[in-house]
Amino acid sequence: MRITLLGLVFLVACGNSNRSTSDASSPGDGATGDGSPGGGSACGGLGGRACSATEYCDYADNDCGVGDRTGTCRSRPDVCPVNAGATPAIVAMPTCACDGKLYDNDCDAARAGFDLNAHGTCDIAAGHFACGDTQCILATQYCRRQPHTTGPDTFSCAPLPAACASTQGCGCLQSQPCGNSCTGTAAAGLTLSCPPTP
Repeated sequence: MRITLLGLVFLVACGNSNRSTSDASSPGDGATGDGSPGGGSACGGLGGRACSATEYCDYADNDCGVGDRTGTCRSRPDVCPVNAGATPAIVAMPTCACDGKLYDNDCDAARAGFDLNAHGTCDIAAGHFACGDTQCILATQYCRRQPHTTGPDTFSCAPLPAACASTQGCGCLQSQPCGNSCTGTAAAGLTLSCPPTP
């Protein structure tokens, strides 16, 4: 009698365990089926879990899973709006993605199935320099890096002030926000890093 009860408990426990595992992965491709932005399944990490063919792995700090970090599966956009009257328009800006390739913008990278690469390890386009996940134009722009206490750092390219035409280096950015935290050279590109914001 005792063996029979133990066997029954084992079967019930295993049955419940299998059901909860399959329910958690339903519908199997990680999609939510309700139009929400992604299935929310974990991806990357030590096991290298992949998202479905209609998703991409979104890493919280745009670090592409460095150090075996995990990300979250998000739905790939079906279409990326362009400047021709779309709201909001997406401006073409070289964007480095986790596959090591440059895309026109972050939407195109996500549509291809890849998150942004804040390490900027893609090939540099001629006349540009790496600015996190984007690339700025040498001699006409500088990189503005904004760390955040929650979420990934943001990067943008800003026009070099007129003073930079005569002064080749960080000195010409002193009047800009965070101008005292400049790194780089005129030949390799200048970057300003501001203090973290919430």
